[in-house]
Amino acid sequence: MPPDPLLGLLQLADSAFPSGAFTLSYGLETLVADGAVRSADDLAALLEVALLDRLARADLVVLLAVHRAADLDEVLELDRRLATVKLASDDRTASRRVGRRLAIEASRLADDPFLSLYVDALTEGQAHGNASVAWALATRAFGVSAGDAALGCCWAFASGLCSAGVRLGLMGHGQAQRILREAGLLMQLAVERAAAADPRDLMPSSPQLDVALARHETAAAHLFAS
Repeated sequence: MPPDPLLGLLQLADSAFPSGAFTLSYGLETLVADGAVRSADDLAALLEVALLDRLARADLVVLLAVHRAADLDEVLELDRRLATVKLASDDRTASRRVGRRLAIEASRLADDPFLSLYVDALTEGQAHGNASVAWALATRAFGVSAGDAALGCCWAFASGLCSAGVRLGLMGHGQAQRILREAGLLMQLAVERAAAADPRDLMPSSPQLDVALARHETAAAHLFAS
């Protein structure tokens, strides 16, 4: 019998999974350095914007579409569309690095033809390798439903952001867990909004985060990859 899909989702979302996702701050490092984010409450507000105005309008939309895609050509087109709305080079590069590692590592654990084809496309330079595309294919290969995959993606993102907040000294682990717990309804809302959106019309809207990500690339020193 194959492993329970829930176990697969937990494995992919775990910080120990070697995708590199927990090396990112998603622009938080720059915002903390600028004094724009100074507390756990500020981080919680940032998380809300990132979930509802960024992920729900682009990454999650593509994730859901890739999860139900019929062929590789459709996946590659969705991958391309998502890359075009990631304005900051830092954001694009980080997403590709995580997506590539996620796809490769997941393909070693699940014998799935669709995921293998995508890894081949990555190797041949035909795919952009966005993280949410790889996440969709990996969760699909692990037997995770589309809705659970999207919700798991939200949780992994929020967990990574909170982890960065702890490492940057904004808060303690207890506060981080409170934020994660209270963000559950926001995650569900983000998935619902993404499910109602058109993958041909991606519209992420978080200009302050885009600017922070763009400035992070040229910072003299930083702890995180983005």
